[in-house]
Amino acid sequence: MKIQALTRKSHFWNEDRFIVGNNYWIVIDGATPLIKKNNENLARYMVDYIKKNIDKYKGRIKDRLIKLSSDLYDELKLVSNDAAYKPSASLAYVELIDEVFYVGVLGDCEVTIKTNNNEIIRCFKDDLSKLDAISLTRLQEEASKRNINVKDARKYIIDTLIKHRRLINQSGGYQAYTISDNLEFREYSFSIESKKVKEIYLYSDGFSASFQQLKIYDKHEDLFKHTLDIKLEVEKIVKTAFSDGNCNKYPRFKKIDDITIIQIIN
Repeated sequence: MKIQALTRKSHFWNEDRFIVGNNYWIVIDGATPLIKKNNENLARYMVDYIKKNIDKYKGRIKDRLIKLSSDLYDELKLVSNDAAYKPSASLAYVELIDEVFYVGVLGDCEVTIKTNNNEIIRCFKDDLSKLDAISLTRLQEEASKRNINVKDARKYIIDTLIKHRRLINQSGGYQAYTISDNLEFREYSFSIESKKVKEIYLYSDGFSASFQQLKIYDKHEDLFKHTLDIKLEVEKIVKTAFSDGNCNKYPRFKKIDDITIIQIIN
C-alpha cells in the first residue's frame, strides 16, 4: 500500500489536518466560530488536538472522535453551546478492518474510491452543499446590488451563514463534528472489500473545488478517471483560484481555501 498526503494552508494558519494511522486515515476541515469572543483560533486548536490525541483511545474512529469531543468540551469550557460560537469540522475517514475498508463522511469532506474494474465511487453528503448554494446566491445578489466584488460581499450575508451554522446536527441541517459533552452525529457510511479497491482519496472541500466552484474539471469523474498526481492537482487549484482573486468569475466565499488530500494506492 502506497500512501501520499499533503495539505496547503490558505492563510498564516491552517484549519485542515490529515492523519495517517496504522489502519486508518482521516482528513479534517475545521471551521472557525462565526461569532467570536476573543482572537483565539479555536478551529485550529480543535483539529490540532484531534491529530495529537486520536490514538489516546482505542476502537473505531467514530467512537474515538466522540470521546475527544467530550475531552475538548471539558478542557475549553466554551462560553456557549450555540453552534455559532463553537468550532466545527467536516471530516472524512477510512478504516481498514479485517480486509474491509470502512468509510465515514461528515459535512463537505469526501472520499472517492476507484475499484479494480475502474468504477468510481464518490462518498459524500450534499446537505451542507445545498445550504452553501443558498448562501452563495445571496452572496452574488449582495455583490450585484452593492456593485462590489463577490469576495467583498461576505460580510453582508453573515446572518445567513450563522443561521446555517446553527443547523449542525439538526433536522434540516447538516452533519458535522463539533465540541460537546454528548456529541451525536450521523455520518454517511460506506464499506467495500479491500481486494476490490485500487485507489482511495480522502479530501477537504478545498480540493473538491477543482470540480465544483473552480470548474477545472466539468465533473467529479473527470478528475478521478486517472491516477492523480496530487501535488499537480493542488497546483492547478491554486493557479485557478489566484487568477480570479475577487471571486467574480468563479463565485465562492473566499479566494482560496485550505486544501488537504490523502491518496491511498492499494
